[in-house]
Amino acid sequence: SDIRMPGLDGFGLVRALRARGDATPVVLLTTFDDEDLPLRAAEAGAQGFLLKDASPEDLVEAIERVARGETLLAPVPTDPVRARYAYRDQAEPTDTFNEREVAILRLIAGGYSNKEIARAVFLSEGTVKNYVSDILDKLGTRDRTRAVLKAITLRII
Repeated sequence: SDIRMPGLDGFGLVRALRARGDATPVVLLTTFDDEDLPLRAAEAGAQGFLLKDASPEDLVEAIERVARGETLLAPVPTDPVRARYAYRDQAEPTDTFNEREVAILRLIAGGYSNKEIARAVFLSEGTVKNYVSDILDKLGTRDRTRAVLKAITLRII
């Protein structure tokens, strides 16, 4: 989806999809190289962000990575996100994240609800809630958006 479309822009489209429970992975494309756009894309629930001048190979790779559950803000540098949301404690969390927690964190970054995550990873919703709670504790936050931003800042996802 293009970020700046007439009528409903890409951010609005992703929010509308998520509001109706559609968990389809989304990569937003734009010609605008604005450091706030990747963050806005992630906050809207997109799993990927790519500039339109990306090579066909980069586009294919982006789609494949997002389909695997990864969050992709490349090739736009994530340094502005890290700088804007710098945390006092830049050290890695003392607790490590296992593969399942990283996968769930990536789905959280994609705007998935606990119910959607449960379906995607074949767990009960209650188990997902426990994982999310553990992830938030490990990242020292109570907010899913802040958890994603901190995970990006700390290069966990």
